[in-house]
Amino acid sequence: MSRDVLTPYPGLATNVGYYLSAMEEVREQLRNAVKDIDVDSLGRTAFPGAHPIGALVLHIGEAEWWWMQCNVAGHQLTEEDQKAPCWDVLDEPDIFLSKGFTAEFCLQEIEKIRNDTRKVLLKLSDSDLDRIITFERHGAMRDHSLRWILHHLIDHEAQHKGQILMLKRIIADK
Repeated sequence: MSRDVLTPYPGLATNVGYYLSAMEEVREQLRNAVKDIDVDSLGRTAFPGAHPIGALVLHIGEAEWWWMQCNVAGHQLTEEDQKAPCWDVLDEPDIFLSKGFTAEFCLQEIEKIRNDTRKVLLKLSDSDLDRIITFERHGAMRDHSLRWILHHLIDHEAQHKGQILMLKRIIADK
């Protein structure tokens, strides 16, 4: 009999650990979806207006980094941060292919970001999950709990993973 059980990530507060374990499960699915994609398929758009698969992978990392480092950890965004390969990666989909990023490179970049996320989460207790984090975005103040942020990151990555799987099928049919 097959059995799937989610257990808390080791070394973290129990409930925080459950969130990270869920994030890791989706990340493993993403890794399996993109690890064998060639540079051309990773970098080109499947149709006009679509984002390249590699850009979507890096965007997943960008979102995680922004939420966890800038909002949860309180890091102030710098010009150096904005030079990272993942930064604003969806802004110019037609030039992504010219960067020559491999699947391995994209996955390594988001793994570095995940390592930074783990470091932030290691410092937190379960009571932090309900802590409200306030920040400005698009000219409006926003309040989110850490619990909501972690849920959002799981959902965000899962949705883009589905998008990536669809784009793989379209590219394979061309």
